[in-house]
Amino acid sequence: MLGNNKVITPIAVHDLENAVAFYCEILGLKIALKNSEGVVLESDGGFIAIHESATAGASQATCAWWTVDDVDAVVKYLKAHGVTFEKNYDLPHAARKNDIYHMGDINRAAWFKDPDGNILGFGNF
Repeated sequence: MLGNNKVITPIAVHDLENAVAFYCEILGLKIALKNSEGVVLESDGGFIAIHESATAGASQATCAWWTVDDVDAVVKYLKAHGVTFEKNYDLPHAARKNDIYHMGDINRAAWFKDPDGNILGFGNF
């Protein structure tokens, strides 16, 4: 039933204005809806709903994930815009080389945090 509907990933932030700037100016998402509850951002047909909450950044799990074609290019772009990548993950069957985790011969991924400490990631799978 739900598999036939779009999903929106909610992400709690401390400072809505700062978060909108990060997600739009650095990550390239577009504002789809803005109201008193928060902001819905679009990313190629997917959505992230950011809202202010005291629990922002509390999760130790990945909050949002993007599938990308060129992991190296995205890492380079984000680093040029001040994003720091996570390097302390102990992933079975993965080896980290610089900012990218390699899982086998093909799959590669990287993780970083938004200004509120929410974990975001992307990979080529």
